[in-house]
Amino acid sequence: MKARVLIPGLFWVFFCAAYAESWSNTNVQYLYGNNFDRLAGADSVPNGSMETITLEHSGGWEYGKNFLFVDLSSADFGSGKKYKLYAEWAPKISLTKISDSDISWGLIKDVYVAGEINQGDDFRALNLGLALAVDIPAFNFFDLNLFTRKDNFNERTMQLTLAWKSTFELFSLPLVFEGFFDYYGTDFGTEIISQPRLLLDGKVFSDKIKDLQFGTELYYYRSSATSSRGRINEAVPQVMLKWIW
Repeated sequence: MKARVLIPGLFWVFFCAAYAESWSNTNVQYLYGNNFDRLAGADSVPNGSMETITLEHSGGWEYGKNFLFVDLSSADFGSGKKYKLYAEWAPKISLTKISDSDISWGLIKDVYVAGEINQGDDFRALNLGLALAVDIPAFNFFDLNLFTRKDNFNERTMQLTLAWKSTFELFSLPLVFEGFFDYYGTDFGTEIISQPRLLLDGKVFSDKIKDLQFGTELYYYRSSATSSRGRINEAVPQVMLKWIW
């Protein structure tokens, strides 16, 4: 199934779910990096330069949470394409809320049944598992997800995903540290994809731009694959601008 079919479908499912959300946060991001070589999915970027516009949404409803993002990337890809679409939708259902009982224990605030749909132009993955909401000091949230993973290139395997956000001040500067870390198996080895961000809140300059954040996001991709693709170790800092509403 191509991205042009499934991505609109993801939006339809998402908006149906989002209709009853009790809280939400939406933002659009612009990223630029000029030292790319090879992306996850093995497509190369011969001249190294890539721009990405991302629409990202998170929200909560009566029994759980939603998270969705869509990337539109522009580059002279080695495959001959000029643009790439990629989307993820990650719904979660709280066991505390559906059981109407407190199942927190120690640092674990809640346990979720979690799913994830990943879809690109020539790639798709379906993940299903559990997520732990972990209470770590100085973090707004810290989630640990363990999935069974099936994509269209590999046999079924496992995936560990971490997602986090921390807001803090350093030398009176309001900063945001957020991102994710994926570690999963393939038929040929293991892969890591991580995109941590460090952003400065615009309110440091004026309340008029308090909904703007800017800084850097690191794109990190590592593959231990021993196939013809070889081993890949990619670390590219990107300039990032984020507008929240």
